[in-house]
Amino acid sequence: MTTTNKEAEKFAQMIAQMEDSGDLHRPQSKEKNLEEEVRVLKFRNEKLHNYNIKLVDEVRELREDNKKLAREVGDKVNQLRKAGAL
Repeated sequence: MTTTNKEAEKFAQMIAQMEDSGDLHRPQSKEKNLEEEVRVLKFRNEKLHNYNIKLVDEVRELREDNKKLAREVGDKVNQLRKAGAL
């Protein structure tokens, strides 16, 4: 992608405006907000990780149950075939 001179000038003006308004430099209050956000995100990450573990365990249990039920159904079908019902 190439940038035209006009686009480069607009970008330079935008950067200059941001520097003048202080948007490029983070005040300490924003740093404290970021620290709080990091703390909250770490907490959420931990809770979601634990929930993920719970879901994985549940999926494993459901797969085992599904295999057992499939075997039971197969056994019943075989019994019916031997009895001549199918």
